[in-house]
Amino acid sequence: MPTSNDMQNVLDIQDKNMIFEDNCVSYGIHKQKKCKFIDCTLTYIPTECKKCQEP
Repeated sequence: MPTSNDMQNVLDIQDKNMIFEDNCVSYGIHKQKKCKFIDCTLTYIPTECKKCQEP
């Protein structure tokens, strides 16, 4: 699997607060369809939702 830096480049993620570990890609089923899941760690705790402005 790609390294964390490669994953950020492939997905064009600009946020430096998201950390991708090695082997972060897994496969599973969501709504009866095969899917690829990509896990990462957020390095801070958001204080509110930017979309709805609620805590």
